[in-house]
Amino acid sequence: MEAAQQMVAKNFSLRVLKEPRGFIKFIEFVLAIFAFATTAGHCGWFSFTISCKPENMDTTTVTYCYPFNLDDVLIGQPLCFNGTIGATSLKVDPSSSAQYFVAIGVLAFLYCIAALLWYVFFEHNHRDKDLAPLADFLMTCIFAFLWLTASSAWAKGVTDVKWATDFGNVEGWLDECSVYTCTLQHAASHATLNVSLIFGFLNMFVWAGNVWFVYKETTWFNRYSPSKDAPPQQPPPATQDEEAMPPPAQL
Repeated sequence: MEAAQQMVAKNFSLRVLKEPRGFIKFIEFVLAIFAFATTAGHCGWFSFTISCKPENMDTTTVTYCYPFNLDDVLIGQPLCFNGTIGATSLKVDPSSSAQYFVAIGVLAFLYCIAALLWYVFFEHNHRDKDLAPLADFLMTCIFAFLWLTASSAWAKGVTDVKWATDFGNVEGWLDECSVYTCTLQHAASHATLNVSLIFGFLNMFVWAGNVWFVYKETTWFNRYSPSKDAPPQQPPPATQDEEAMPPPAQL
């Protein structure tokens, strides 16, 4: 047990967290949590009344949550009187884009944990290893691209959620609202979904910006950048003709 503790203490180093790549990796860790948490934790609802009779105002509440299978969210009909039982759905299904966005957030979160553990506990004694910096560089490039695609897809998904839960559209899908008066009581709130989009695109920009800092740790950067330890270039040796020429005459 003591040997393990001594090994951990020997390898432990927080210096990398003061460097841009380590500090930015911690920021990516935090942003990934906010991105998938604001999406996976969202539940919205809206309610409306239908005036079947002046003295009878029936209230209907519609609730939807992640992963936003809105075509499975049904509004039972008839709302007023007994009759043929039916239901109207919210028409769209943006669940695939929502699940893709959350999956990228969770994967980025897990990768940041693994990268930070490597930086702090193992990298100090493995500076001679070229594979880890190259892998970190490639994974950073991949996640920057994945955040771009996931955020773009989820932006379309949020637009679909807003369209499907807009009461003006819902009212048009309900036959009874063309006969009786349907009144919105509580509109659906999409603030959390808007925040998730902000975090998604912010993740993309942060990961893309970190590409340069992790690239500087790779052998590719060291191979194509001039070395500070290289000796200064010596002037070419004089030719035989130059050695045979007499020195210029003194005036």
